[in-house]
Amino acid sequence: MSHSTEAAPSPAFLAEETRRYHHFITLALWLAVVTGAEIVLIFLPVPMPVVLTVLSLMSAGKFFAVILWFMHLIYDKRLLFWIFVGALMLAFATFTGLLALLSPDRIDPKWFS
Repeated sequence: MSHSTEAAPSPAFLAEETRRYHHFITLALWLAVVTGAEIVLIFLPVPMPVVLTVLSLMSAGKFFAVILWFMHLIYDKRLLFWIFVGALMLAFATFTGLLALLSPDRIDPKWFS
């Protein structure tokens, strides 16, 4: 006969896990609503710069919501969050620098003829 040495989870732990579960479901529903709004926005007769700005802001909001909740950064220590944000900024700066460095107007076409 095997005996488990693990204690049953405390009621406080179960209540916290239930609260987190409900946050995940609520966030998933809000993400679905925002995605639907993005799709509707594409087909509205709105100037393209406005559409692209609003879509970028909505996408950034969804990105950070997913990162914070579904990757559990909101429950981790703040240092881990700031390490992630720093690495994300470094990656964005590298990407931006490469785009500027490799832009078509900086490439000499004589090398391709």
